[in-house]
Amino acid sequence: MSCSEETVEVIIPLVKTITSLSFRNLSYTVGQKGAKKELLKNISGTFRSGRLTAVIGPSGSGKSSLLNALSGFKTRGVKGRILINNEIVDRLKYRQIVAYTTQDVAILQELTVQETLHFAADLKLSSSVTRIHKTKIVNDIVALLRLEKCAHSRVAVLSGGEKKRLSIGLELVSNPKIMFFDEPTSGLDSESSYQVVSYMKDLVKQGRCVVSVIHQPSSELLELFDDIYVIADGRCMYQGSLGDLVPTLEEAGFVCPQYYNRADFAMKIASSVDTDSEKIMQLMDRTELITNGQSNGFYNDQQQLDHDKPLEESRSGSSPQYPISQFRQFLILTRRTALGTLRNLALTRIRLLGHILFGLLLGAVFYDVGDDAAKVLSNVSALLMILMFIVFSNSMTVVLTFPLEIAVFMREHKSNYYSVAAYFFSKVAADFPLMLTSVTCFQLIVYYLTGQPNETWRIIPFWVICALMGWTAQMYGMVIGSIFPVTVSPFVVPSSTIPMILFSGCFIRYSELLDVFKPLTFVSHFRYGFEGLSLATYGFNRTELGCDDLFCYYRKSRKVLQMLEIERSDYWIDVAALGVWIVVLHVLLYASLRLRLMRNQ
Repeated sequence: MSCSEETVEVIIPLVKTITSLSFRNLSYTVGQKGAKKELLKNISGTFRSGRLTAVIGPSGSGKSSLLNALSGFKTRGVKGRILINNEIVDRLKYRQIVAYTTQDVAILQELTVQETLHFAADLKLSSSVTRIHKTKIVNDIVALLRLEKCAHSRVAVLSGGEKKRLSIGLELVSNPKIMFFDEPTSGLDSESSYQVVSYMKDLVKQGRCVVSVIHQPSSELLELFDDIYVIADGRCMYQGSLGDLVPTLEEAGFVCPQYYNRADFAMKIASSVDTDSEKIMQLMDRTELITNGQSNGFYNDQQQLDHDKPLEESRSGSSPQYPISQFRQFLILTRRTALGTLRNLALTRIRLLGHILFGLLLGAVFYDVGDDAAKVLSNVSALLMILMFIVFSNSMTVVLTFPLEIAVFMREHKSNYYSVAAYFFSKVAADFPLMLTSVTCFQLIVYYLTGQPNETWRIIPFWVICALMGWTAQMYGMVIGSIFPVTVSPFVVPSSTIPMILFSGCFIRYSELLDVFKPLTFVSHFRYGFEGLSLATYGFNRTELGCDDLFCYYRKSRKVLQMLEIERSDYWIDVAALGVWIVVLHVLLYASLRLRLMRNQ
């Protein structure tokens, strides 16, 4: 190790207290197309600190399911007993000492390595930890994982191995005592895989309990592990040291050929559970007998856990769920989201530039039609185009980026970084200024180029409607992005928005609609946006419009309102209706985030 002794002093003191993690009769059942499928079948075992354990087995045997259940990432359908040092620990305390790195770790792409680690430190460490100490911890982790060369590089440009090491570093920030890794070498070449496992070996030397799922490790990679845990069809086929693997299998009647990879041999046996079931079942029974015999002193009937409760619920007086307050979480997340947004080319420069350029184009096409009574219909079309651009530009931008951030939210929330409320409010607050700036630039350009009335009491109401529509569109995009996958959400937004445009009152007047469609006009946010812009432009007792022709039917603005059938409409009702839309969308977004978490329990 090239890290300094100060690194060891930061990390070691809190990890010597853990000696073992034991589990017994752990089962995990999921519903699949109306049927129940048992992924883990009363599996038992013990993982000890100071030992690097490899979990191996054929595809679908239950390796990842075991780590999901032991880490607490999956709780629904899980039954069994999990103990730390022979004692049941409450759920919150357990989650504070356990870290889990999944196979594909979602990390924000626009932040640098050091920034990513610093934000993790701000969220996972107590407020009492000074900034200097947090910086020291981050620097130590960077040195420990050999990330110095890419410390100031953005995550988007990191190699696969560097991203794997960064994902390990994110968990090291909180100094976990037990670490689970799900196939950390997947997608890496042999050299990078060896480096990643070597770093895991270094963590073991610091007194941690480290368990990793490994898919078909090479002989060289296998030698880095101390213990092997073999799973076959949701049951434990072997648990013990690497050196005892072959002798144990030979006792059961499975002779390993000379120079054969021991891991491949064990997985070959585990894969033949259907064809050679008798000897394998005897081996499993023997393994369970030995494991349960070692664990007899760990359990009693009163410690049996209920359905969906692999750990006890937190008791009064236990550690709080989050190390910092929700308000501080909100501030940190807002700062992080704003930094990532400013660096995102699509979300900032292109988005702002697009509003300006389209504003110039729209203003040029509909140049100076606002005060010409002979061009009222063209001006009405311009108002609708303004709304359509605001809605689609703000909803489609976030619907393409938000689903990618959801994966980061899911991982960090499950790891007790922050609450749902803190993330929700930070996301809304961080994205709002950019939306408002873009809409304001666009609105001012279009307003003056199209020749709308240069009156303050019209400009401000006009801007209010544009801002509210932009806010509505942004929240709508977030809701769709949180509910649907990124492959579907870009289709859902336009296909669900176009009917609302249809019932806005521009293409067909309310009185001409069939009775069955009239109620739909009251749920169309486009209706309230279009009415609001029309009233801001032609309402508020506007004087006669200019007219260069001999006769202009729409010289009086009242005629325009009558033509649109909104002469009795109230601007402030439109504002209130858009406000209701915004509130409902906020509630839906919060509920969708909660629902995503519930589905992934």
